Amino acid sequence: MRRVGLDTCVALRLLVGEPVDQAKRAYLYLEECYFGGISVYVSDLVVAEVYHALCHHYEVPAKEAVDSLADFLSSPMITPCGHALTVLREYRGTGAGLVDRLIRMDLLDDVHEVVTFDKQFSRLSSVKKL
Repeated sequence: MRRVGLDTCVALRLLVGEPVDQAKRAYLYLEECYFGGISVYVSDLVVAEVYHALCHHYEVPAKEAVDSLADFLSSPMITPCGHALTVLREYRGTGAGLVDRLIRMDLLDDVHEVVTFDKQFSRLSSVKKL
């Protein structure tokens, strides 16, 4: 089975619908892949960049950005790779930020503890403040 990955700018166009011509091309491509049996993957790094762009460039409230990304990754047309969907579903918009949570989940695949100087981040399980 063929697989393709979406870059941040494509995922962002699909979420915000702007610029319209690029958003339309992105959606048509996504549909073409879906009906053609091609899996479309979105990485945790893309999710982090899209989250940042939504919140800081498009001024979308954090909770709304989280909900939009979770809905996007839950689409049958998208295959999330990594931990983003799990993190998005658990994140309530308080405490350690989304990207810190993605970092933690990624690292915990290979280590038993993460160390930080960040007080909020250190409140998560398996994270220790130095």
